[in-house]
Amino acid sequence: MKGKAKYIKKAYSKDTLRNFTFNKDNATVYPDFSLQAAYSIIQNDPVARGAWVAYMDKFMEGEMNFLKKDTGDKDSAFELSLQEKYMFRQLIRNVAGQGKLFNQAFFEIVQTTDNKTKSLNVLDTQNIEPITKPNGDPIGFKSTQSHPDTGGFPTWTTEEIVWIRFNDISKGYAPVDLRAVYENLLAKEYVTRYVSWLWKTGQYRLIYSFDGAADQDITDFLTYAKKHDNNFQAPFAVKGKLETSILRDIKETDSLVELLKYYDSQTLILMRMPPIDAGIPDASGRSNADAQSNNLSSHITSMKKVIEDAINFDLFPKINKKNNLMKFAPNDRFAVKQVFENLQLLDSLGATRNFMEQYLNDTGMYYEGEMFEKRVDPMAMGNGDNPRDADSAPSRIGKGEGEAEKKIGTGSQSTTRENQL
Repeated sequence: MKGKAKYIKKAYSKDTLRNFTFNKDNATVYPDFSLQAAYSIIQNDPVARGAWVAYMDKFMEGEMNFLKKDTGDKDSAFELSLQEKYMFRQLIRNVAGQGKLFNQAFFEIVQTTDNKTKSLNVLDTQNIEPITKPNGDPIGFKSTQSHPDTGGFPTWTTEEIVWIRFNDISKGYAPVDLRAVYENLLAKEYVTRYVSWLWKTGQYRLIYSFDGAADQDITDFLTYAKKHDNNFQAPFAVKGKLETSILRDIKETDSLVELLKYYDSQTLILMRMPPIDAGIPDASGRSNADAQSNNLSSHITSMKKVIEDAINFDLFPKINKKNNLMKFAPNDRFAVKQVFENLQLLDSLGATRNFMEQYLNDTGMYYEGEMFEKRVDPMAMGNGDNPRDADSAPSRIGKGEGEAEKKIGTGSQSTTRENQL
Protein backbone atom coordinates (compact mmCIF):
# COMPACT_ATOMS: atom_id res chain seq x y z
CA MET A 1 0.00 0.00 0.00
CA LYS A 2 2.99 2.29 0.47
CA GLY A 3 3.62 2.49 -3.29
CA LYS A 4 0.00 3.40 -3.91
CA ALA A 5 -0.16 6.31 -1.51
CA LYS A 6 -0.44 8.95 -4.22
CA TYR A 7 -3.41 7.13 -5.75
CA ILE A 8 -5.15 6.87 -2.38
CA LYS A 9 -4.54 10.58 -1.82
CA LYS A 10 -6.01 11.30 -5.21
CA ALA A 11 -9.07 9.13 -4.57
CA TYR A 12 -9.91 11.00 -1.37
CA SER A 13 -9.17 14.42 -2.81
CA LYS A 14 -11.90 17.08 -2.76
CA ASP A 15 -10.27 19.04 -5.60
CA THR A 16 -11.69 19.53 -9.07
CA LEU A 17 -12.22 16.31 -11.02
CA ARG A 18 -8.94 15.19 -12.63
CA ASN A 19 -9.37 11.47 -13.12
CA PHE A 20 -9.33 11.21 -16.92
CA THR A 21 -5.60 11.80 -17.47
CA PHE A 22 -3.09 12.22 -14.68
CA ASN A 23 0.67 12.37 -14.85
CA LYS A 24 3.59 14.27 -13.35
CA ASP A 25 3.36 17.05 -15.94
CA ASN A 26 -0.31 17.94 -16.13
CA ALA A 27 -3.85 16.78 -15.62
CA THR A 28 -7.04 17.48 -17.52
CA VAL A 29 -10.71 16.61 -17.47
CA TYR A 30 -10.46 15.63 -21.14
CA PRO A 31 -9.55 12.06 -22.09
CA ASP A 32 -6.41 11.35 -24.09
CA PHE A 33 -6.65 12.72 -27.62
CA SER A 34 -6.83 10.29 -30.51
CA LEU A 35 -7.80 10.59 -34.16
CA GLN A 36 -10.40 7.82 -33.79
CA ALA A 37 -12.07 9.52 -30.83
CA ALA A 38 -12.12 12.90 -32.59
CA TYR A 39 -13.53 11.39 -35.80
CA SER A 40 -16.21 9.52 -33.84
CA ILE A 41 -17.42 12.54 -31.88
CA ILE A 42 -17.56 14.67 -35.07
CA GLN A 43 -19.65 11.97 -36.75
CA ASN A 44 -22.07 11.95 -33.81
CA ASP A 45 -22.50 15.71 -33.48
CA PRO A 46 -25.13 17.07 -35.93
CA VAL A 47 -23.58 20.54 -36.22
CA ALA A 48 -20.00 19.32 -36.75
CA ARG A 49 -20.99 16.59 -39.18
CA GLY A 50 -23.36 18.96 -41.00
CA ALA A 51 -20.56 21.51 -41.38
CA TRP A 52 -18.18 18.82 -42.65
CA VAL A 53 -20.63 17.50 -45.25
CA ALA A 54 -21.58 21.04 -46.30
CA TYR A 55 -17.90 21.81 -46.88
CA MET A 56 -17.50 18.81 -49.18
CA ASP A 57 -20.68 19.74 -51.07
CA LYS A 58 -19.42 23.29 -51.54
CA PHE A 59 -16.01 21.99 -52.59
CA MET A 60 -17.56 19.88 -55.35
CA GLU A 61 -19.88 22.61 -56.67
CA GLY A 62 -17.32 23.89 -59.17
CA GLU A 63 -16.18 21.92 -62.20
CA MET A 64 -12.84 20.26 -62.92
CA ASN A 65 -10.95 20.66 -66.21
CA PHE A 66 -8.61 18.05 -67.64
CA LEU A 67 -6.12 19.39 -70.17
CA LYS A 68 -3.37 18.36 -72.54
CA LYS A 69 -0.13 19.57 -71.01
CA ASP A 70 1.61 20.52 -74.24
CA THR A 71 -1.23 22.55 -75.81
CA GLY A 72 -3.45 23.50 -72.87
CA ASP A 73 -6.53 22.28 -74.76
CA LYS A 74 -9.38 20.58 -72.94
CA ASP A 75 -9.14 16.77 -73.07
CA SER A 76 -12.66 15.38 -72.66
CA ALA A 77 -11.56 11.84 -73.54
CA PHE A 78 -9.03 11.81 -70.69
CA GLU A 79 -11.64 13.16 -68.27
CA LEU A 80 -14.09 10.44 -69.28
CA SER A 81 -11.48 7.69 -68.86
CA LEU A 82 -10.54 8.91 -65.35
CA GLN A 83 -14.16 8.95 -64.30
CA GLU A 84 -14.88 5.54 -65.85
CA LYS A 85 -11.83 3.75 -64.43
CA TYR A 86 -11.39 5.38 -61.02
CA MET A 87 -14.58 7.36 -60.20
CA PHE A 88 -12.26 10.35 -59.96
CA ARG A 89 -14.82 12.89 -58.73
CA GLN A 90 -15.63 10.71 -55.74
CA LEU A 91 -11.92 10.45 -54.97
CA ILE A 92 -11.57 14.23 -55.03
CA ARG A 93 -14.54 14.53 -52.68
CA ASN A 94 -12.91 12.07 -50.27
CA VAL A 95 -9.64 14.01 -50.43
CA ALA A 96 -11.53 17.20 -49.55
CA GLY A 97 -13.22 15.49 -46.60
CA GLN A 98 -10.01 13.98 -45.21
CA GLY A 99 -8.14 17.23 -45.74
CA LYS A 100 -10.79 19.24 -43.93
CA LEU A 101 -10.63 17.09 -40.80
CA PHE A 102 -6.97 16.05 -40.70
CA ASN A 103 -5.24 18.65 -42.92
CA GLN A 104 -3.79 15.84 -45.02
CA ALA A 105 -4.88 13.03 -47.32
CA PHE A 106 -3.35 9.91 -48.88
CA PHE A 107 -3.87 8.66 -52.45
CA GLU A 108 -3.11 4.95 -52.78
CA ILE A 109 -1.93 3.76 -56.23
CA VAL A 110 -2.56 0.07 -56.89
CA GLN A 111 -0.58 -1.20 -59.89
CA THR A 112 -0.37 -4.50 -61.74
CA THR A 113 2.83 -6.45 -62.37
CA ASP A 114 3.25 -4.78 -65.78
CA ASN A 115 3.25 -1.29 -64.19
CA LYS A 116 -0.32 -0.39 -65.13
CA THR A 117 -2.59 1.41 -62.69
CA LYS A 118 -5.29 -0.94 -61.48
CA SER A 119 -7.13 1.37 -59.08
CA LEU A 120 -6.87 4.56 -57.04
CA ASN A 121 -8.04 4.84 -53.43
CA VAL A 122 -8.17 7.54 -50.77
CA LEU A 123 -6.98 5.98 -47.52
CA ASP A 124 -8.43 6.74 -44.10
CA THR A 125 -6.01 9.34 -42.76
CA GLN A 126 -6.52 8.38 -39.12
CA ASN A 127 -5.09 4.91 -39.85
CA ILE A 128 -1.96 5.99 -41.78
CA GLU A 129 1.35 6.93 -40.18
CA PRO A 130 4.01 8.58 -42.39
CA ILE A 131 7.65 7.57 -41.96
CA THR A 132 9.72 10.68 -42.60
CA LYS A 133 13.23 12.04 -42.57
CA PRO A 134 14.12 14.69 -39.97
CA ASN A 135 13.18 17.40 -42.48
CA GLY A 136 9.72 15.87 -43.02
CA ASP A 137 10.31 14.25 -46.42
CA PRO A 138 8.52 10.88 -46.62
CA ILE A 139 10.46 7.62 -46.96
CA GLY A 140 7.46 5.30 -46.50
CA PHE A 141 4.05 4.83 -44.92
CA LYS A 142 2.54 2.23 -42.61
CA SER A 143 -0.94 1.38 -41.39
CA THR A 144 -1.89 1.51 -37.75
CA GLN A 145 -4.56 -1.15 -38.39
CA SER A 146 -3.52 -4.77 -38.75
CA HIS A 147 -4.52 -6.80 -41.79
CA PRO A 148 -7.58 -8.98 -41.00
CA ASP A 149 -6.06 -12.07 -42.66
CA THR A 150 -2.32 -11.90 -42.02
CA GLY A 151 -2.33 -9.89 -38.81
CA GLY A 152 0.54 -7.74 -40.09
CA PHE A 153 0.60 -4.02 -40.64
CA PRO A 154 0.54 -2.98 -44.31
CA THR A 155 3.25 -0.65 -45.60
CA TRP A 156 3.63 1.47 -48.74
CA THR A 157 6.55 3.00 -50.60
CA THR A 158 6.62 6.60 -51.75
CA GLU A 159 5.77 5.41 -55.29
CA GLU A 160 2.54 3.85 -54.02
CA ILE A 161 1.29 6.84 -52.02
CA VAL A 162 0.61 10.49 -52.86
CA TRP A 163 0.74 12.44 -49.60
CA ILE A 164 -1.19 15.73 -49.76
CA ARG A 165 -0.33 18.06 -46.87
CA PHE A 166 -2.43 21.20 -46.60
CA ASN A 167 -0.59 22.82 -43.68
CA ASP A 168 2.80 21.21 -44.28
CA ILE A 169 2.56 19.00 -41.22
CA SER A 170 4.40 15.75 -40.65
CA LYS A 171 2.30 14.26 -37.87
CA GLY A 172 -0.91 12.26 -38.17
CA TYR A 173 -3.24 15.15 -37.50
CA ALA A 174 -3.43 18.92 -37.43
CA PRO A 175 -2.83 19.57 -33.71
CA VAL A 176 -4.53 22.97 -33.56
CA ASP A 177 -7.62 22.42 -35.69
CA LEU A 178 -8.70 18.92 -34.77
CA ARG A 179 -7.77 18.96 -31.10
CA ALA A 180 -9.62 22.24 -30.60
CA VAL A 181 -12.74 20.87 -32.32
CA TYR A 182 -12.49 17.67 -30.28
CA GLU A 183 -12.30 19.39 -26.91
CA ASN A 184 -15.08 21.81 -27.83
CA LEU A 185 -17.38 18.93 -28.79
CA LEU A 186 -16.46 17.04 -25.61
CA ALA A 187 -17.57 20.01 -23.51
CA LYS A 188 -20.83 20.13 -25.45
CA GLU A 189 -21.31 16.40 -24.91
CA TYR A 190 -20.90 16.82 -21.14
CA VAL A 191 -23.66 19.45 -21.09
CA THR A 192 -25.92 17.28 -23.26
CA ARG A 193 -25.39 14.28 -20.99
CA TYR A 194 -26.26 16.41 -17.95
CA VAL A 195 -29.52 17.59 -19.53
CA SER A 196 -30.37 13.99 -20.46
CA TRP A 197 -29.69 12.94 -16.87
CA LEU A 198 -32.13 15.58 -15.60
CA TRP A 199 -34.96 14.14 -17.67
CA LYS A 200 -34.12 10.47 -17.22
CA THR A 201 -34.04 10.75 -13.41
CA GLY A 202 -37.29 12.69 -13.20
CA GLN A 203 -35.73 15.85 -11.81
CA TYR A 204 -38.82 17.83 -12.83
CA ARG A 205 -41.38 15.67 -11.01
CA LEU A 206 -43.95 17.13 -8.59
CA ILE A 207 -43.40 17.33 -4.84
CA TYR A 208 -46.46 17.03 -2.55
CA SER A 209 -46.24 18.75 0.83
CA PHE A 210 -48.96 17.88 3.43
CA ASP A 211 -49.77 19.89 6.50
CA GLY A 212 -51.97 18.40 9.23
CA ALA A 213 -52.69 15.08 7.49
CA ALA A 214 -52.22 11.72 9.16
CA ASP A 215 -49.76 9.17 7.80
CA GLN A 216 -52.59 6.90 6.65
CA ASP A 217 -54.23 9.77 4.78
CA ILE A 218 -50.94 10.48 2.99
CA THR A 219 -50.55 6.79 2.09
CA ASP A 220 -54.09 6.63 0.72
CA PHE A 221 -53.54 9.76 -1.31
CA LEU A 222 -50.30 8.44 -2.87
CA THR A 223 -52.00 5.13 -3.71
CA TYR A 224 -54.89 6.95 -5.34
CA ALA A 225 -52.55 9.33 -7.21
CA LYS A 226 -50.45 6.43 -8.52
CA LYS A 227 -53.53 4.55 -9.69
CA HIS A 228 -54.88 7.53 -11.62
CA ASP A 229 -51.52 8.88 -12.74
CA ASN A 230 -52.52 8.91 -16.42
CA ASN A 231 -56.13 9.93 -15.84
CA PHE A 232 -56.13 13.71 -15.89
CA GLN A 233 -59.89 13.91 -15.24
CA ALA A 234 -59.72 12.12 -11.89
CA PRO A 235 -59.90 14.67 -9.02
CA PHE A 236 -57.58 14.58 -6.04
CA ALA A 237 -59.15 13.89 -2.66
CA VAL A 238 -56.93 15.05 0.21
CA LYS A 239 -57.26 15.60 3.92
CA GLY A 240 -55.43 18.51 5.35
CA LYS A 241 -53.56 21.28 3.59
CA LEU A 242 -51.72 20.28 0.38
CA GLU A 243 -49.06 22.27 -1.47
CA THR A 244 -47.38 21.19 -4.69
CA SER A 245 -44.05 22.27 -6.18
CA ILE A 246 -41.46 20.87 -8.56
CA LEU A 247 -38.09 19.50 -7.61
CA ARG A 248 -36.28 21.62 -10.22
CA ASP A 249 -37.34 24.64 -12.24
CA ILE A 250 -37.25 23.96 -15.97
CA LYS A 251 -36.19 27.58 -16.54
CA GLU A 252 -32.74 26.70 -15.24
CA THR A 253 -32.03 24.91 -18.54
CA ASP A 254 -32.27 28.22 -20.43
CA SER A 255 -28.66 28.96 -19.60
CA LEU A 256 -27.68 25.46 -20.73
CA VAL A 257 -29.38 26.00 -24.07
CA GLU A 258 -27.38 29.19 -24.54
CA LEU A 259 -24.23 27.31 -23.59
CA LEU A 260 -24.95 24.65 -26.22
CA LYS A 261 -25.46 27.39 -28.82
CA TYR A 262 -22.09 28.83 -27.82
CA TYR A 263 -20.39 25.47 -28.34
CA ASP A 264 -22.06 25.14 -31.76
CA SER A 265 -20.81 28.58 -32.78
CA GLN A 266 -17.28 27.65 -31.67
CA THR A 267 -17.47 24.46 -33.72
CA LEU A 268 -18.39 26.43 -36.85
CA ILE A 269 -15.59 28.93 -36.19
CA LEU A 270 -13.03 26.17 -35.82
CA MET A 271 -14.25 24.42 -38.97
CA ARG A 272 -14.46 27.75 -40.84
CA MET A 273 -18.03 27.12 -41.92
CA PRO A 274 -20.63 29.94 -42.17
CA PRO A 275 -23.72 29.21 -40.02
CA ILE A 276 -26.08 29.53 -43.00
CA ASP A 277 -24.17 26.80 -44.89
CA ALA A 278 -24.36 24.50 -41.88
CA GLY A 279 -28.15 24.81 -41.78
CA ILE A 280 -28.31 27.34 -38.92
CA PRO A 281 -30.57 30.33 -39.74
CA ASP A 282 -28.78 33.65 -39.74
CA ALA A 283 -30.82 36.85 -39.40
CA SER A 284 -27.91 39.21 -40.01
CA GLY A 285 -28.91 39.99 -43.60
CA ARG A 286 -27.83 39.21 -47.12
CA SER A 287 -24.69 41.35 -47.04
CA ASN A 288 -23.28 39.36 -44.14
CA ALA A 289 -24.18 36.10 -45.87
CA ASP A 290 -22.22 37.22 -48.94
CA ALA A 291 -19.21 38.08 -46.78
CA GLN A 292 -19.37 34.66 -45.10
CA SER A 293 -19.59 32.96 -48.49
CA ASN A 294 -16.54 34.85 -49.74
CA ASN A 295 -14.53 33.70 -46.74
CA LEU A 296 -15.50 30.07 -47.35
CA SER A 297 -14.68 30.42 -51.05
CA SER A 298 -11.16 31.65 -50.22
CA HIS A 299 -10.65 28.69 -47.89
CA ILE A 300 -11.78 26.22 -50.57
CA THR A 301 -9.68 27.86 -53.29
CA SER A 302 -6.51 27.55 -51.22
CA MET A 303 -7.10 23.82 -50.68
CA LYS A 304 -7.88 23.30 -54.37
CA LYS A 305 -4.54 24.80 -55.39
CA VAL A 306 -2.69 22.35 -53.14
CA ILE A 307 -4.69 19.43 -54.56
CA GLU A 308 -3.99 20.63 -58.13
CA ASP A 309 -0.22 20.58 -57.57
CA ALA A 310 -0.30 17.18 -55.87
CA ILE A 311 -2.32 15.61 -58.69
CA ASN A 312 -0.49 17.28 -61.59
CA PHE A 313 3.08 16.81 -60.39
CA ASP A 314 2.86 13.73 -58.17
CA LEU A 315 -0.19 11.57 -58.93
CA PHE A 316 -0.35 11.86 -62.72
CA PRO A 317 3.38 11.08 -63.25
CA LYS A 318 3.08 8.02 -60.98
CA ILE A 319 0.15 6.64 -63.04
CA ASN A 320 1.83 7.40 -66.40
CA LYS A 321 -0.37 10.41 -67.17
CA LYS A 322 2.29 13.11 -66.95
CA ASN A 323 1.17 14.62 -70.29
CA ASN A 324 -2.12 15.73 -68.73
CA LEU A 325 -3.11 18.38 -66.20
CA MET A 326 -6.11 19.02 -63.98
CA LYS A 327 -7.35 22.47 -63.11
CA PHE A 328 -10.33 23.48 -60.98
CA ALA A 329 -12.92 25.87 -62.41
CA PRO A 330 -14.44 28.72 -60.30
CA ASN A 331 -16.02 27.51 -57.08
CA ASP A 332 -19.67 28.23 -57.93
CA ARG A 333 -22.02 29.81 -60.48
CA PHE A 334 -21.67 33.23 -58.86
CA ALA A 335 -17.91 33.12 -59.40
CA VAL A 336 -18.51 32.08 -63.03
CA LYS A 337 -20.86 35.03 -63.48
CA GLN A 338 -18.24 37.37 -62.06
CA VAL A 339 -15.66 36.05 -64.54
CA PHE A 340 -17.96 36.81 -67.48
CA GLU A 341 -18.75 40.26 -66.09
CA ASN A 342 -15.02 40.95 -65.92
CA LEU A 343 -14.74 39.66 -69.46
CA GLN A 344 -17.32 42.19 -70.62
CA LEU A 345 -15.34 44.89 -68.87
CA LEU A 346 -12.15 43.79 -70.63
CA ASP A 347 -13.97 43.78 -73.97
CA SER A 348 -15.25 47.32 -73.42
CA LEU A 349 -11.68 48.40 -72.68
CA GLY A 350 -10.56 46.99 -76.03
CA ALA A 351 -8.73 43.89 -74.74
CA THR A 352 -7.48 41.53 -77.43
CA ARG A 353 -9.04 38.13 -78.04
CA ASN A 354 -5.90 36.29 -76.92
CA PHE A 355 -5.76 38.28 -73.68
CA MET A 356 -9.38 37.46 -72.83
CA GLU A 357 -8.88 33.77 -73.59
CA GLN A 358 -5.81 33.78 -71.33
CA TYR A 359 -7.89 35.43 -68.58
CA LEU A 360 -10.50 32.67 -68.87
CA ASN A 361 -7.81 29.98 -68.63
CA ASP A 362 -6.20 31.64 -65.61
CA THR A 363 -9.55 31.49 -63.79
CA GLY A 364 -9.94 27.78 -64.66
CA MET A 365 -12.52 28.07 -67.45
CA TYR A 366 -11.80 26.02 -70.57
CA TYR A 367 -14.07 25.31 -73.51
CA GLU A 368 -13.68 23.16 -76.59
CA GLY A 369 -13.90 25.03 -79.90
CA GLU A 370 -13.82 28.74 -80.61
CA MET A 371 -14.92 30.96 -77.75
CA PHE A 372 -15.12 34.33 -79.54
CA GLU A 373 -16.27 35.33 -83.00
CA LYS A 374 -14.21 37.69 -85.12
CA ARG A 375 -15.17 41.28 -84.40
CA VAL A 376 -17.01 43.24 -87.11
CA ASP A 377 -16.62 47.01 -87.36
CA PRO A 378 -20.11 48.43 -88.10
CA MET A 379 -18.58 51.60 -89.56
CA ALA A 380 -16.89 49.50 -92.24
CA MET A 381 -20.23 48.29 -93.62
CA GLY A 382 -22.46 50.18 -96.08
CA ASN A 383 -21.30 53.60 -97.26
CA GLY A 384 -20.08 54.63 -93.83
CA ASP A 385 -22.40 57.66 -93.66
CA ASN A 386 -24.95 56.07 -91.33
CA PRO A 387 -24.04 52.93 -89.34
CA ARG A 388 -27.73 52.07 -89.04
CA ASP A 389 -27.90 51.48 -92.80
CA ALA A 390 -25.96 48.30 -92.21
CA ASP A 391 -28.80 46.85 -90.12
CA SER A 392 -30.85 44.42 -92.21
CA ALA A 393 -34.05 44.67 -90.14
CA PRO A 394 -36.54 46.96 -91.95
CA SER A 395 -37.87 48.40 -88.72
CA ARG A 396 -34.33 49.48 -87.77
CA ILE A 397 -33.72 51.51 -90.94
CA GLY A 398 -33.96 55.25 -90.41
CA LYS A 399 -36.95 57.13 -91.90
CA GLY A 400 -36.51 59.06 -95.10
CA GLU A 401 -37.00 62.82 -95.57
CA GLY A 402 -40.59 63.89 -94.86
CA GLU A 403 -41.65 60.47 -93.60
CA ALA A 404 -41.22 61.41 -89.97
CA GLU A 405 -43.80 64.21 -90.36
CA LYS A 406 -46.57 61.90 -91.58
CA LYS A 407 -49.63 61.65 -89.32
CA ILE A 408 -49.95 58.23 -87.67
CA GLY A 409 -53.18 58.68 -85.71
CA THR A 410 -54.46 56.97 -82.60
CA GLY A 411 -56.84 54.08 -81.86
CA SER A 412 -58.72 52.91 -84.93
CA GLN A 413 -57.22 55.79 -86.92
CA SER A 414 -53.69 54.62 -86.31
CA THR A 415 -51.58 53.26 -89.15
CA THR A 416 -48.70 50.83 -89.30
CA ARG A 417 -45.83 50.97 -91.72
CA GLU A 418 -45.75 48.05 -94.11
CA ASN A 419 -42.22 47.16 -93.12
CA GLN A 420 -43.40 46.69 -89.51
CA LEU A 421 -46.20 44.17 -90.30
